[in-house]
Amino acid sequence: MESHDRNRRETCVPLREAPGRETRYVRRGAERWIEKRFDGADRREAWRERLRGGAPRSPARREFEALAALREAGVSVPRPLELVEEGARSRLRVEFVPHAETLRERLGRAPADERRAWSARLLRLVLGLHGAGWYHRDLYLEHVLLRAGDEEPVLIDLGRARRDRRPRRRWFEKDLAALAHSAPPAVGDAERLRFLAGYLDGRGVRRRRDRRAWARAVARRARRMARHLPRHGTSHPLPAEARA
Repeated sequence: MESHDRNRRETCVPLREAPGRETRYVRRGAERWIEKRFDGADRREAWRERLRGGAPRSPARREFEALAALREAGVSVPRPLELVEEGARSRLRVEFVPHAETLRERLGRAPADERRAWSARLLRLVLGLHGAGWYHRDLYLEHVLLRAGDEEPVLIDLGRARRDRRPRRRWFEKDLAALAHSAPPAVGDAERLRFLAGYLDGRGVRRRRDRRAWARAVARRARRMARHLPRHGTSHPLPAEARA
């Protein structure tokens, strides 16, 4: 779909469609961004925010504020650009991250020594996220982009991200399970366990009994994810001109 104005041509390409929400890639002249539109509130998140004593926020506002807070904490995420709220509808614009690959795509074709280097970079990203008290809640490798130029891993799709004053271990386990579940076949069991060991070292989990409990929980959750059918609506690829 394309629309025109007097000065600049705008291209708008749907990337993901689900009930009540849509994600688009937009280009206007030299400018590019990702736009997310929501037709109503997320009832589960609104209920949770009420239980915590806060006012329910629109889906766009939750993601906008999550991105701003994570950037302030030093986590590599896109810049939030604009927030619009109109009654029950809300809209969010975020920085488009030029990239040629996701981390999952890169790991699927990289040799073992390169995979180890990427694992170390991913580990720093995840430790930064969790160390700041945040869970991603959709932490799949396809949600880590390799930015064109410096190939810095950039974490995207923060719409469900959550921060708690007293973080629950089970949410950290779910994030780690999502990474394990989304790893390509080239990443073997030994590499997955090495990543988990590095994570536990970084979080200060030293006792052998505790480390084994983490490993069992992550493996169990990853198996459970493998049995579930995805419920993300309809997805479309980026247009060719957007792939760096």
